Amino acid sequence: MSTTEATETTKLKLSLMIDKRANKVLFAEAESDFVNFLFNLLSLPIGTVINLFRNESMFGCIENLYQSLENFNGAYLQPDKNKSQLLKPHLAVSSVNPPLLLAEANSQSQDTKYIYFCRGRYHSNMTDVAGIACPECHCTMDHSLQFVDSNSCKTIKSIEGGIVQNLVTYLVTDDLLVTPMSMIAGIDLLQHNVKDVCVLEKRAVEFGTKEGLELLKYSLKSKTALTNVFLAQTNIKDVAVSNSS
Repeated sequence: MSTTEATETTKLKLSLMIDKRANKVLFAEAESDFVNFLFNLLSLPIGTVINLFRNESMFGCIENLYQSLENFNGAYLQPDKNKSQLLKPHLAVSSVNPPLLLAEANSQSQDTKYIYFCRGRYHSNMTDVAGIACPECHCTMDHSLQFVDSNSCKTIKSIEGGIVQNLVTYLVTDDLLVTPMSMIAGIDLLQHNVKDVCVLEKRAVEFGTKEGLELLKYSLKSKTALTNVFLAQTNIKDVAVSNSS
């Protein structure tokens, strides 16, 4: 199965609390996998983000920088520099990869990563980008070794990857404020946003690659990211309606 196919079948589960009258998501109840996705968006290089949305005008004039470098003649670049390092950067091998998005951003499989070194016998320099010049001997660092991520090694028992612990449920507001879920936090949020509890509706939704891209996009230009992503969808499945007759 390809990386794209694998991520397409990866669906996270969320529970949304919706104000039906205002047609607005008040908050989502989510497990750690969704919160890890949100926090890992902060690790995406800006070149990767721009590349994900090349067909949409949403970044102002920084897109001109991207296009300028894309069209730049290689003869004007330093010999140890490669345009793809900025245009289509890969996260460092030590980073936690945001699921659902990198299959779209990177042409390489997330399951196979390489580190590169030069021909110098006594040099210990390594990089995660092929073609860079060794800082000691200036030879091209193009000899590769496959990097095996500890998270992908099934024979090693380790703490589950990610940023937050999976011991609790998390509350994510429409404008992506994240806190551990508590009854007090939920009630407080409802009291400040809803006057009539009869307008509340709880819905279960799935969150995959498409929704991940949409959420990244709206997180950059909107204060109602969850509403923009989920209330525009037609495949939302109701699980319960509070105070229904």
